[in-house]
Amino acid sequence: MIGVSIVAMSVWLSASATTLVVAVDATATLEGIEMPSVSLPKLRLPRLPKRNGASEAVQHTQRRLKAMVADQEAWYAIHGSYGANASAVARRETRADSALGRVQVQILYAGKKGWTAMASHPDAPGKSCVIYVGGRNTLPMVPRTRADAVDASSEAQAACDR
Repeated sequence: MIGVSIVAMSVWLSASATTLVVAVDATATLEGIEMPSVSLPKLRLPRLPKRNGASEAVQHTQRRLKAMVADQEAWYAIHGSYGANASAVARRETRADSALGRVQVQILYAGKKGWTAMASHPDAPGKSCVIYVGGRNTLPMVPRTRADAVDASSEAQAACDR
């Protein structure tokens, strides 16, 4: 008869919190003859992918609005007023940037004297960034962020929820 008994088992999470480590020490007996203790190799689960945190998503949102400033200036040079459709205004290099691709931009106002916009990212639910270009007095409103009601206090500078 063969018998196996587990002498010790250890389970711990790696320092980076991406790997679960399992170590087992076992003793086996074969018809009354005790075998030496054997340590089995450590089993490691595959590394878990890092998820983009909300702060990284807000950074992407802020970068997307900064890119929108350049996109809008290029649009204005061709059309004589700022564009109201974020997808139409976005230049090829902005659309090609995969980090910015998930950012959703809504142009709130666009005219000859300026524009305002709000942007958000699905990895930062409830958070947003806002921006404006033009004179504060010539725009119908200066936008505020959704969560913290932060207003865009300087022209062409994105303001974001914390």
